[in-house]
Amino acid sequence: MRFVELGADGQPDIVVEAFGYNERWLQKLVSRYPNLLPIEQIEPALTPVIPICMELPLASGFADNLYATPDGDLIIGETKLFRNPEARREVVGQLMDYAKDLSALSYEDLDQAILRAEAPHGNGGHPTAGLYQAVTDAEDSEEIVEEHFIDAVSRNLERGRFLLLVIGDGIQQGTENIARFLQQHGGMHFTLGLVEMAIFELPTERGGYLVQPRVLARTKNIDRGIVTIENGRIIAKPPPDLTTETRATSQVTISEEKFYEELNKHDPAVVTKLKEFVSRLEADGITTEFGKGSMILRWHPDETRAWNLGSITTPGKVWTEFVNAQANAVGLLHLSHGYLKRLAEIVPGAYVKENPKPISWYVAKNGTYVMIGDLLAVAEEWRKAMLEFTTAVSNALKDQ
Repeated sequence: MRFVELGADGQPDIVVEAFGYNERWLQKLVSRYPNLLPIEQIEPALTPVIPICMELPLASGFADNLYATPDGDLIIGETKLFRNPEARREVVGQLMDYAKDLSALSYEDLDQAILRAEAPHGNGGHPTAGLYQAVTDAEDSEEIVEEHFIDAVSRNLERGRFLLLVIGDGIQQGTENIARFLQQHGGMHFTLGLVEMAIFELPTERGGYLVQPRVLARTKNIDRGIVTIENGRIIAKPPPDLTTETRATSQVTISEEKFYEELNKHDPAVVTKLKEFVSRLEADGITTEFGKGSMILRWHPDETRAWNLGSITTPGKVWTEFVNAQANAVGLLHLSHGYLKRLAEIVPGAYVKENPKPISWYVAKNGTYVMIGDLLAVAEEWRKAMLEFTTAVSNALKDQ
């Protein structure tokens, strides 16, 4: 097989030989080279991605691709060549069935199913190791405590919290018209991503294909459903009467859920306060962006720039230095320094750590980063400081 993966600069990064392509070729491609999948753009917390198996046997069929992360997250990929409208309609329903089947399994059941599946390299045979061993054996994987990993996978199975990927060579925007259908599965916490693998045939003298991945759309989790206990197991079902007017009470991503879960382990008292605070900030044009183990308070002065007003980590530290580089790039470093000094003034015991490089200054307390609990104790003053800063930057940019 041959494919070319484009780098950030649009130039070819990886080339692999191939002869013709079909769904099997695409399935093997994304299993052997999971870095082709733009997971960071869909669920940043679900990285790194490790291929576990192909053709995973489930009650309703065989899932094309199964991946996992060192944190115990699960990703199902379904590859399709969308050469007819029927395939576009069927693939989403197929993925929903797989998600339901997966959520009905225990960790031990899943482990056994993996051993009956096809090995991820696509050369035949079954996987030689179960889920935990496959993840720990993966290149660049971290030191993983088996008990913690099994607990995490089990929780995700019980909650139906998965990333589901439709991976195809010609996904059309019409495929996104699935909101009502997804509401019928509101008891699960999945994210659905539509990933188009645009495939272009290379000139005959070189042969092969060029593959350009891009995310067409992603859903957010729908936190809604009827939860019951059946035979000691949590069962989540959708409401009995769904109409087109029905709306989810809240929508979050898996990355957001994981961030708050981890933050809750370190400082349960701040979670509710932080959610309320960022909700108020949305009215001011300051949004949240969730990564792997962090939340970024993001402000967009225009369509091309994104400023970081503070990154909150799951242990509760607030990194404030990133705003300096963005301000310095437009000659406004004095404004970001003023913002940091204002934060240090409103938090008792805080100060600006003035490193030798001015773009590395940040707000500190007790010899480390200021904590989110300290800032939330003066939440309204923090909000005012942000608004004063963003207003000053906006005015300065207009004059440039």
